[in-house]
Amino acid sequence: MWGSLLVLALPITLNPGLLGIILLLISRPRPVQSLLAYWVGCLIGNIPLLLAPLLMMHLSPTFSTIAEDLGRPAMVGGSTVRPLQIGIGVVALLVAALISVRFRARERANLPTPGGRTSTLVLDSNTPTASPRWLARGHEVVAGGRSAIRRLIGRAYNAWENGSAWVALVFGMIPLPGPPLILFVATTVVASGASIGTQVLAAIAFVVVMLAVVEIILVSCLLAPAKTQAVLRPLHDRVRAHRRQVLVAIFAVVGVMQLAMGVGIF
Repeated sequence: MWGSLLVLALPITLNPGLLGIILLLISRPRPVQSLLAYWVGCLIGNIPLLLAPLLMMHLSPTFSTIAEDLGRPAMVGGSTVRPLQIGIGVVALLVAALISVRFRARERANLPTPGGRTSTLVLDSNTPTASPRWLARGHEVVAGGRSAIRRLIGRAYNAWENGSAWVALVFGMIPLPGPPLILFVATTVVASGASIGTQVLAAIAFVVVMLAVVEIILVSCLLAPAKTQAVLRPLHDRVRAHRRQVLVAIFAVVGVMQLAMGVGIF
């Protein structure tokens, strides 16, 4: 059981998406605190997801059979999971393209115009500005909803820029393994025949191994803070300077990998 869990956890540990997230966390003003908060969030978000189906299998043999049927296609490339992987890949590539286009548009907007001239928009005085009352109210509702969402996004962005730990904590609660892999891990643990306490420890160990890269950095900061900071500082400055490119690369790599797995290339 332990060897099987190690084999299942290593691909997530070395997943380019997870490594890219770690790079983004390192680019924050307080990288060590961000990594620690992210690690705690991952434990909070992923351990219950593994323990819930594991306990359900012990309580209901029927659920065990269903979970085994759903979890096996994740490892053998069945048709049940492939459409989901293709969909995730397409969405990730679209997000990467959108971020790239917006980034280039902002770069062009910041370029100085020839002669230092700026274009201004002149409103036609003959254009009617009055509108029906119901339409004005509709615009106010839509504008209010948009402004509330923008304020929320703005606060989250400012918290991210300032290195607030709660942003990394919430970000870490996003599940790393997909539902089919979670079920496959749970069925592997239950099939071992070990005691329920050992199985719970095995599920927790799977999540810990999955986050090995984060843990190595945190332990290095604890044991050799000066040397670790000497390594993290140049990496922090470089990633911070190219943060949007790193974000585009993360979504692009995840999208390509999901598409490749969805179409059966690997």
